[in-house]
Amino acid sequence: MISLTNICFDKRLFDITADIAKGNCCHILGENGAGKSTLLQVIAGLSDPGTGDCRINGQSVTSIPAPQLAGFRGYHEQNHSAVFDIPAYSYIQFYAGQKSPDNALIAALDIAALLERPVSQLSGGEKQRVNLVRCMAQVWDAIEQGEALLCLDEPLQGLDVRHQQSLLLFLHKLCQAGNTVIMTCHDINISARFADSTMLLKQGRCLCSGPVQQTFSVEQLEACFGIKFVISNNQNALQIHPQWPSASKIM
Repeated sequence: MISLTNICFDKRLFDITADIAKGNCCHILGENGAGKSTLLQVIAGLSDPGTGDCRINGQSVTSIPAPQLAGFRGYHEQNHSAVFDIPAYSYIQFYAGQKSPDNALIAALDIAALLERPVSQLSGGEKQRVNLVRCMAQVWDAIEQGEALLCLDEPLQGLDVRHQQSLLLFLHKLCQAGNTVIMTCHDINISARFADSTMLLKQGRCLCSGPVQQTFSVEQLEACFGIKFVISNNQNALQIHPQWPSASKIM
C-alpha cells in the first residue's frame, strides 16, 4: 500500500492525499507542468516533501535506508542517458548488481539484439527500452517475489505502438503477481484500458484519484485538461475522444 498524506513540495505540489493499493497499476495524468514527475519522485523517495508524508506499507519512504529502498523500488526517469559509452548489457548489469537481466525481461522489452551495442549508438526508442530493462533488472529479485514498486516517468515516450503494447501487457502481468506500478501517461485511452486506477493532477493539486471508471468522467477530464470530451463504452472499454473544433472554425 502506498499512502500519500497532505503532500506539498516547493510550490509544485499542494496537499495531495491518495492511496494506491498493492498490486495496482496506477497512472498519473495531467497537463504539462501539473506536477506528475515531481509527485513520482516523492513516491520513489528521491524528493523529500516539504510537508506531508508518503508511506510504503506503513513506513515513511524518507526513513527507509537507501540500499533497502533500491532493492525493491525501481525508478525510470524521462530522458535518462548513460554517461559512459558501454554496451547495453554492461550498462544494465551495473545497475543489477552484476546480475544478468532475466530472459523474460529481455524478451518483453525486445532488447536481445541491442545488448552488445553501445548505448550511445541506440535510437531514442531503443534507449528507452534499455533503460526500462535497467530499471526493472535492479529490483528483479523483488519483482519475482511480487514485492516491487516501479515508478516509471513517461515509460511509453518514444516507443512504437508494438513496444508500447508489449510493455503495458508485461506491466499488467507484474501487477497480477503482486507488484505495484505507478507511472505517468499522456494517452488517456491507454490509461483507460491498462490502468487499474488513476490520479488526475491540475496545477499541482489532485483533482481525483481512484478506479478508472470513477475518475474518467467527462466533468473531471474537462476540469483536468480544459477541453471537452466525449466518452463511450466499446466492449466494456472506455473510448475517450477530445472534441476538436470543426475545420471551418480552424480556418
